[in-house]
Amino acid sequence: MSFGRAAMRYYPDLGYQAAVRRFRREIRETIGLLDALKALGYEEHHRYLTPQEMSLIANFLGDPD
Repeated sequence: MSFGRAAMRYYPDLGYQAAVRRFRREIRETIGLLDALKALGYEEHHRYLTPQEMSLIANFLGDPD
């Protein structure tokens, strides 16, 4: 899934760029999430998230509304 699409699922009330910025910040600031994502091969400026990465994010942040 594209990073932007995932961000919009988590923050549908924000504009696209604001949602992406907030999603990136949330990933950085949620304790343990960024390290767990990096263990899967994630790099901070990837444009796409794998199903494994999305599952991990959902485990930390909950399912998007």
